[in-house]
Amino acid sequence: MIVMDVRDVLRDVLGSLRVQFLLLEEGCSSLEASMLDFQFRSRIYEKFDYAAFAASIMELVPDDDVIDYKDDFGMHYLVFRGQQIEAGSFYFLGPYLYRTYTEEDLRGLVKSHALSDHALDAIRWYFKRIPVVFDVISWHSLFSALISRYMANPNVEIHFEQCSRPAPEKEKPSASLESLPYLFIEERYEVENKMLNAIRRGSISEAMYYQNMFMGFTIDQRVDNHLRNSKDMVISASTVMRKAVEQAEVHPLYIDRLSNQILRDIEEAENEVQLRALIPRMIRQYCRLVQTYSRERYSSVVRDVINYVDFNYMEAMSLDSLAGRYAVSKNYLSSRFHKEVGMTVTNFINHTRVQQSLKLLGGTTLSMPEIAERCGFADANYFSRIFKKMRGITPNEYRKSLQNSRPAKSDS
Repeated sequence: MIVMDVRDVLRDVLGSLRVQFLLLEEGCSSLEASMLDFQFRSRIYEKFDYAAFAASIMELVPDDDVIDYKDDFGMHYLVFRGQQIEAGSFYFLGPYLYRTYTEEDLRGLVKSHALSDHALDAIRWYFKRIPVVFDVISWHSLFSALISRYMANPNVEIHFEQCSRPAPEKEKPSASLESLPYLFIEERYEVENKMLNAIRRGSISEAMYYQNMFMGFTIDQRVDNHLRNSKDMVISASTVMRKAVEQAEVHPLYIDRLSNQILRDIEEAENEVQLRALIPRMIRQYCRLVQTYSRERYSSVVRDVINYVDFNYMEAMSLDSLAGRYAVSKNYLSSRFHKEVGMTVTNFINHTRVQQSLKLLGGTTLSMPEIAERCGFADANYFSRIFKKMRGITPNEYRKSLQNSRPAKSDS
């Protein structure tokens, strides 16, 4: 039985749509609740009580159903109660809109909230980052199906609820409102840093979530050519992702290979659709680089040995030679390596060589002696013994299994 982790599913689904989700406890602090609208109200009002704002929404949520709540600025949230270990908490999916707001709409918000014209620019900036869901029926159908499984209730319904007349709030001084564009830029960098931290940890779903949230921020065009501008932005994104991977102690050679390929793909892109499709692929590739080659958890000498074996597996090497290369005793290296990696140096060397042989067995017609030599084994017999010990079958059997699994070629 597969247990659904609703947080992971929500992150993946909502991230692709640029919609955030929050899990807030009943009785949460005003600071915790302020992320409901990305702290928008706290930036235009002197003292906004987010705790009371969240509590007023929670009071409307039935035990086994969902509400689609429309607040006083016209933004929507899907809200439902947490279950089991999350009992006493509430999920908030949003904010989002069901239509694009025009300049007239934004001016209408300023008037209805008795705000000054100084607040208009702040509202413009804020609404640029709010995603729009145009198909309400599909949106509700998607989350009804998802939430019904989470609640183990096949009859989940979504009820519309709307904020009553907004309570009067004291507007901040004009000087504070004029600084809001700079705060939004700071927030953009904060989201970008969260994405980079996720990449450094190799977390694909989390990195994708924050990247999609980042895409909600408006970034001014820097050159007149739209395609060139988009290419430069993706190049910048690749550069900062590359630095995040470097912080995970991935060897520069692996990073350089991938980043060079990405740069070629960027320059070969013919339109902005191709460029947008490159971004999630970049994230997945950089995260997998971290998952496969990060040496962050290892001490310097173990990291050096692992990297040396990775790049020189075809050469003769042993515990003695590696200890001599890095000026440590073989007992120290053996003990340290086994403690950190979970296998002996010799087994790691053989494991690396066997992994490399898989590519040659599957992608070439080289003989076993040739493959053994290219992978650093003394002879084909030794290669076969080590391979069978690690994989449970001989190299020949492995190659035959690959050939048998490939579809037969048509004679036509």
